[in-house]
Amino acid sequence: MDNKEKNLVSQSTEQTSRRSFLKKSLAVGGAVGAAPLALQSSAAHARGEYGQYHKVFGNDPRYISMLLGSNMRFLSQPTYIGACSSAHEVYMAARDAITQGKRITVRAGGHCYEGFVDNDNGVVIDISNMDRIYKDGDYYVVEAGANLGHTYKTLFKEFGKIIPAGSCFGVGIGGHVCGGGFGVHSRQFGLSSDYLAGVELVAFNEWGGQATYPRKYFKGQSAQADEIVWAHQGGGGGNFGIVTKYFFKDLPDVPAFIHAQEISIPWASLDYAQFAALLKNYGEFWTKNNGPESRFNALHSSMSVPNSVGGSGDIRMQLFSSGNPGLIDEFLDAVFSASQLAQAKIGLRTTDHMGLQSQEDAPPRPTPPGSYFSLPWWYGTQYAAGPLIGARGKNKSAYMNKPFPESQIRTLWNELRNGDYLSPGGLVQISSYGGQINALSSSDTAVSHRSSVMKLQYQTYWFEPAQDPYHIGWMNGLYLKMYGETGPAPDGTMDGCYVNYADTDISNWQYLYYKDNYPRLQQVKRLLDPKNRLNHAQSIEL
Repeated sequence: MDNKEKNLVSQSTEQTSRRSFLKKSLAVGGAVGAAPLALQSSAAHARGEYGQYHKVFGNDPRYISMLLGSNMRFLSQPTYIGACSSAHEVYMAARDAITQGKRITVRAGGHCYEGFVDNDNGVVIDISNMDRIYKDGDYYVVEAGANLGHTYKTLFKEFGKIIPAGSCFGVGIGGHVCGGGFGVHSRQFGLSSDYLAGVELVAFNEWGGQATYPRKYFKGQSAQADEIVWAHQGGGGGNFGIVTKYFFKDLPDVPAFIHAQEISIPWASLDYAQFAALLKNYGEFWTKNNGPESRFNALHSSMSVPNSVGGSGDIRMQLFSSGNPGLIDEFLDAVFSASQLAQAKIGLRTTDHMGLQSQEDAPPRPTPPGSYFSLPWWYGTQYAAGPLIGARGKNKSAYMNKPFPESQIRTLWNELRNGDYLSPGGLVQISSYGGQINALSSSDTAVSHRSSVMKLQYQTYWFEPAQDPYHIGWMNGLYLKMYGETGPAPDGTMDGCYVNYADTDISNWQYLYYKDNYPRLQQVKRLLDPKNRLNHAQSIEL
């Protein structure tokens, strides 16, 4: 064996050893930080448009960190990770991968709920270092690797603007926007993708499916460009090309304040009638106060109904208003009974320096001016923005156009309050929806859900890999009891699922995610990626 062969054997052995160590490390269920390690540019590699991307192989200490996302269930062994700092580098990385016959997946923030970025023996293109935000004429340009926290901070401090998007600061904007983008300001201003006016992307539609150099497409540029931008307004990530820049237009001004409150009702204080009344009141309130002209559009609510183990736990409600703070009190009076409010714990939880909620009941409810706290917008926005702690998870979703029917309320009571699932990590989060979101039609963007009043996210979290079947089985069982084999199919009450809460266990995902927009999305897929270079378990089909 010559020296070259010895070196190759040594490198292969070292890679295998590191990967074995990684799998053993994850098997113990340790709480590893969720955010992938960002590469810092060296003096020899400035973040210019024409730099050389970095290949991170299995014998590199960065390899492990750059493979971990927020859901520790998913781990793959790509041939290497291509760390890019510019659109040119993304093009080079994609071109090289195709030349080598490697499958391509893309990572921005690492918060995909399923293993769509997993890519054994392929190439993961990491764009998390592409996080520049600036103004270009009428457009606010956000590189696709920027996370939400960095995006909020820059738009706020440099331009006095906001983008209505999610609350978790670590989420990458790359996948968030093209999936729709939803958050506490969406009832007032709409979805993130509603402000999208252009995209720059690397497509795969020339030279037999080779990567094309990054191109910009803007609304009004041509009929074809209109379709491409439309598809990125809710068509989902990893489908059409690798987005390198988003171009937003007419973003809303930053509110001076955000008013917040949190209220917790102990499970043990509720009987079925009280629980049913709470869910009915909640759904009826948002059904009544829905629509683009509602004076409650500045109000956002999120109710978390956790799995109770032996009567433990609290039903928790978070409320945010960037308009009249009195809307919070009106909401509380309409949804909760006087006896429930008397037993409730009311007040924002304080946080420590890591963003972990460490106190249940502090500070106390302020009187006067009412049951809310008025915080400068930047500080109020950070309240729910703590880091995600590495865990294994399973998520599902549902849109609702009407309040909960009695059968679903009974199912939630039986399964969450009196079921046999032995984990407090399971919950159903019920968020307000509608308002300005519903000002658009189901075909104006790829987001087809434009008549809903509530959005549900089913969640459960755990740490031990051996417990995967137990926890996933519980989640799938609860979902089946709620919606049957077809899931929350549009039927007047239900209205499908949210593509950013990806769930590979739903069989008719094409309709649940996209409804009648799916054939149009397929046309864009055939236009930009006719060889299906970008593909995963629920990617748009040719």
